[in-house]
Amino acid sequence: LARVLADAGVGPERLVALVLPRSVEMVVAQLAVLKAGGAYLPVDPDYPVERIEFILGDAAPALVISTETIAERLTGVGGDLRWLHVDTDNINPGDDSAFSDTDRIAPLRVDHPAYVIYTSGSTGRPKGVVVSHRGLAAFATSCVERFAVDSTSRVLQFSSPSFDASVLELCMAVGAG
Repeated sequence: LARVLADAGVGPERLVALVLPRSVEMVVAQLAVLKAGGAYLPVDPDYPVERIEFILGDAAPALVISTETIAERLTGVGGDLRWLHVDTDNINPGDDSAFSDTDRIAPLRVDHPAYVIYTSGSTGRPKGVVVSHRGLAAFATSCVERFAVDSTSRVLQFSSPSFDASVLELCMAVGAG
């Protein structure tokens, strides 16, 4: 998936919206966007359509990853954004070699955005908060250390994908291997 994303122009400074529920597909998509060097924007598909429309319009992602069923329910949302359906589109790039730095569209720097979370904020109007790759790496390390997570631990994926606690869950699981 990282190769497909890079071929679609995803890389540093490019945002990919993930309109997916808590699922294996969400985790794979998050990791693929990060590997391609882009930043992911998790959007809970159970949010009201108006909120999803606002977030996609405000963030202007280069690509939206979803399922065909969710995309059909959201027909017209996001205007002319390109949608990739992980359940029905062919995401096999035909190249099974390991994805490397040279496959990215541009060099990845630690201060490039890694993800964007929309908060409701004190005004009730969603605002995007950008976290860098440096910040994500530091957060992952801190989570593993503070919660004493190791390879024998289990981490519950409970939070809405649009809630920043979902990043904590991913960091603990992946960071501890």
